[in-house]
Amino acid sequence: MRYFLTAMCTVFSLLIMASCTPHKGNFLLINKASEPISRALVNVCGQTIELNEILPTKSAVGFYEVRSDSQYDITIEFRSKKIIRKEVGYVTNGLDFSHQIVVTDTDIEMLDKGNLSQKPK
Repeated sequence: MRYFLTAMCTVFSLLIMASCTPHKGNFLLINKASEPISRALVNVCGQTIELNEILPTKSAVGFYEVRSDSQYDITIEFRSKKIIRKEVGYVTNGLDFSHQIVVTDTDIEMLDKGNLSQKPK
């Protein structure tokens, strides 16, 4: 009985530690606009990731911790001072995510909505 209780306590402790492990998220912001992005602000899970000077046809990567359910709130400022803003996609607490976000002259869209826990089909 003593070994059983010790084993159960160990399993329970491991489960609690695993549930507290922070999950990771990342995104690739792709500039398909005709002009450079001077600044991109990406708010997700209460964190703000700032990316600067992304030339047309180039991309930049951002990283964050998945702390809660959230959308991406994205603000793009082009070199011409034109600004576009949009909320796209979502992340769910407890999973790892990797997304591709494409910026054009007039829009922001998410291409990849996969979480890294899903198995390929």
